[in-house]
Amino acid sequence: MSIERDEKIHFHELGTLISVTRWIRTHDEGVAEWLKNSRRAYQPDRANVAEEHRTAVLLFKDADAKGPARIGLLDVGGATLDDATRWSTWQDPEASGRGSGISEEETQGNGGKAYMVRLFRGLARIVGVKDRRFNSKGFDGPQNTVERGTPGFMPTLAAGRDLPDALWDVELQHALDSYDVKIAELPKELQNAIRKRESFTLVEGVDPIDTYKGRIDAEDLVQKTIRHDQSTLAIQQLRLYAIHNGQMMNSGKPQELEPIRPYPGFESPITYDIPEELPDDNGRMQSTTLGGKRPKGRLILYTSVENMHAAYKKLLPRWKVTYRTQYQMVGSKSVAELVPATPGSYFVFAAVELSAFEPDYVDLGRRRPNDGPLIQAVDKFIAEKIREVAKAINERRRHEQDQEALDEVHDENRKLDNFKNRFLPSDGFAGNGGTGDDGKGHNDIIIDPPPREFGEIPDTIEISWEPAEILRVGKGVALNLSPILRPHVRDTAGRLVPQAELEWCSADRHVIDFERGSHIRAAGKGKTEIWARIPDSLVQSPRITVEVWNVDHVLLTPRTLEIPLGKKKQILAEATNDDGDRATNVFLNWKHDADDQLIVRIHPTGWVTGNRLGRTSITAGAGDPAAGGVWARIWAEVTVVPNPDELKRGGGFPQLKLTERDEDPATGEIRPGNPDQPALWQDPIDYVNNIWWLNLDSPDAAFFFKQRGESSTLWRSFHAQKVVEMVMQVHMQEEFTKLGEAERKDLWGNHKAALERYQVQLSELMWQELQTYVLTGSGLE
Repeated sequence: MSIERDEKIHFHELGTLISVTRWIRTHDEGVAEWLKNSRRAYQPDRANVAEEHRTAVLLFKDADAKGPARIGLLDVGGATLDDATRWSTWQDPEASGRGSGISEEETQGNGGKAYMVRLFRGLARIVGVKDRRFNSKGFDGPQNTVERGTPGFMPTLAAGRDLPDALWDVELQHALDSYDVKIAELPKELQNAIRKRESFTLVEGVDPIDTYKGRIDAEDLVQKTIRHDQSTLAIQQLRLYAIHNGQMMNSGKPQELEPIRPYPGFESPITYDIPEELPDDNGRMQSTTLGGKRPKGRLILYTSVENMHAAYKKLLPRWKVTYRTQYQMVGSKSVAELVPATPGSYFVFAAVELSAFEPDYVDLGRRRPNDGPLIQAVDKFIAEKIREVAKAINERRRHEQDQEALDEVHDENRKLDNFKNRFLPSDGFAGNGGTGDDGKGHNDIIIDPPPREFGEIPDTIEISWEPAEILRVGKGVALNLSPILRPHVRDTAGRLVPQAELEWCSADRHVIDFERGSHIRAAGKGKTEIWARIPDSLVQSPRITVEVWNVDHVLLTPRTLEIPLGKKKQILAEATNDDGDRATNVFLNWKHDADDQLIVRIHPTGWVTGNRLGRTSITAGAGDPAAGGVWARIWAEVTVVPNPDELKRGGGFPQLKLTERDEDPATGEIRPGNPDQPALWQDPIDYVNNIWWLNLDSPDAAFFFKQRGESSTLWRSFHAQKVVEMVMQVHMQEEFTKLGEAERKDLWGNHKAALERYQVQLSELMWQELQTYVLTGSGLE
């Protein structure tokens, strides 16, 4: 095919101008672009500013009788004619490099200009002196016009273009007069640098938009600017001062980000090399080195002792993953976007450095990287590593909580949980001991259930596992044996002894090592025996033979699975060991890659429960892949779909359990708390299991739990109130579930009336007995 081309490519001037400037929306974004440009100008291939002279100052002046407000940045580079000429061209790919060929931060010179054109009503210019030559060029004119975006020398070509014999001190003082600042009032090191170099550059804008009556909130603007992604390198490489209305800010000291104190035990950054190939969302391998043409990248995880999500002003803006190439910032994403609702992630932030991001994944505004297969693959890697560190922090937090206090609260919770049953029909709406017409009890009748008898002196330990059956575990697997072996301690009459303490033992810790309680790690290939016993007694369980496999590969079936919400289905993991033996009863570790980790719950036996609508991929394996661990290469694709059937609540009395202390039957692991969930927490699978959780990581529960040491009464009051609320909600669940399609559409009116009815009926009755407990800690027996 032939073509006769036009003489040149044509763009609509105003449309193009709007397109390349609209991404600048706030002053901190614009000032950050100015800072980035100053840092770049200081490099050896440009102004070649010595390290001791790398400094700059932000200038802010509120509107007054002398003129409108203005914002400026003064540095020591010196604006040359070449700078002004290059600066004048929009979308110049060599704007920052000047054709030097040095692989430094590449820009198109749009950010600073876009800010000057878009967020100022008055003139905006770059002015400076170097080698006794003066240059001044900028923008002026009505907003959203081609005239505004067309640069020109100021005030005229003759008076602003490479004017010779310019005196730096005269021109600088003339520029500073508008800010009510004298040269002698500038930071000393900035004065020294300018005098030594006899050069300066001032970029400034007059009459900034989005200010109230011309007043600039300089403190807030400076803090937002230095937290901005594009300011990162600048803050690291030059000393930045600020002056507002002629007064030095920050007591005359350089501006800097507050240091983030690391989480104890994670004081040093955690660095991971990014593998040369990573799978994207479709399972296709993506090269992170562009086929070996770029260097390998790395991921750096940092931690914070404070909850970054909760520290709205200081830490929340820094709770993110920043993406950069070797020399330039690409953008950022919130940690919450990559690992939403992940306990422990509130204390982690990260930086990823990968040259392969450039140029395809570098967007014009550098707010966030462009989407695509490589970003998808890297994000999966980042999310996996953040989850690992978040899990470690969450486990440490669990241990850091006063274990004695947790045990005491667990005992209190058991008493309150039993107490609440007095205010529910027999068998919790699901038994046959009630007086209702249907034989299942009646919502309005409160029946005291018969007290359950418990034993006190242990005699035997029962285990729900055939002693002749071998328990197989993959090497490197971490596992909680309690939900698998289900030990029960009984007295001589066969009654349960609920508070009996168990100690777990291994005949060979090099094969099976108990890390804490019933949690094991399969340490090495081989066979051994494990058992439980009552400390300082002869009471012990039958011994179980455990065989640790050195897993060679894992195959999952089925490959695709649909699970209705609230239901569970099993994925079989066939493991093959290094001796060629195969089995589907080898315990492995399981994980899935959904952003929302609560979409499914996975039991160590491979049973997957649908907890929230969505899709995820599940795999199983043994050990750390980076240290030789083996996981299934082909993941199982799982979709949680709507359940056409009404979810059925489990029978018996609903249980109130404690996060950080009680096991989740859906996973066999201790249920971690979650700051994004309420104190009284119930997911769909919890409803099916007839369980509620007192979520100790919810903001209100965490607050009251911390006060427990100084005011146990305050904590008991909160705990008791949650139990009362639980009873009300159980009654309301039953009432409105029974209505089904007959429920009227005025939902809030019905629910509010029901809530008030139960508040009158139940709250008074329950609090008559709870008052003594709250005040004294006793009275529920």
